[in-house]
Amino acid sequence: MTGEFSRRSFLKYTALTAVAVAGSSLLTGCSGYAPVQHAPGTSNVVLKVVSTLDRVEYKEDDNITLFRVVVTNGRNNALEVTKANFAVKAEGYLADQNDKLQVTSPDALSYQVKKGETVTYNVMAKGLNALTDGPVTLTFYPDLQYSEFNANWELTADVLAPEESGPSTT
Repeated sequence: MTGEFSRRSFLKYTALTAVAVAGSSLLTGCSGYAPVQHAPGTSNVVLKVVSTLDRVEYKEDDNITLFRVVVTNGRNNALEVTKANFAVKAEGYLADQNDKLQVTSPDALSYQVKKGETVTYNVMAKGLNALTDGPVTLTFYPDLQYSEFNANWELTADVLAPEESGPSTT
C-alpha cells in the first residue's frame, strides 16, 4: 500500500516539524531594542537602566563635543560602564573605542554602578563640532553582552544651537 505511514516516518516528520517551528521563533528574537530621542534633556530606559542626555556642548578651544549622560541602574546586578559603552557617530566621523572618545565620571571612582545608584558620565568626542558636523548620534550600550539593546540620541544642529538673546528693548 502506498498510503501507509509507518511509525518511523511519523517520528521523522514530527522531528522535522519541531525543528522548523523552533528555528522560526529564533529569527523573530534578533531585532533588539534601540529607542531614539532627539534632544538633550530626554531619557531612554533600556534593560532597566535609565540614561538621560543631560547636556551637549561644544568646546571650541579644544575642538571637543561634550555629552553629559546621567545613568541610573535599575537592575539587580552592578553595571560596569567604560568608554566601550558609548559611541558617537556623525557624517564621516566615528568615535567609539578609539582615541577620539574619552569618558570620565565626576561622580564615582570606579565604573561599577550599583542597583539604584546614579552616576554622571562626561563623554568627550575629540575633533567633532556637533553644531556643524551633524546630525550626530550618541549611543549608550547598558550591557555590552546585549549590544542590540541600546539607547540613542540623534541630534541635529537646531536642537543643539545655543539660544540667542533677542534685541534689547530699552
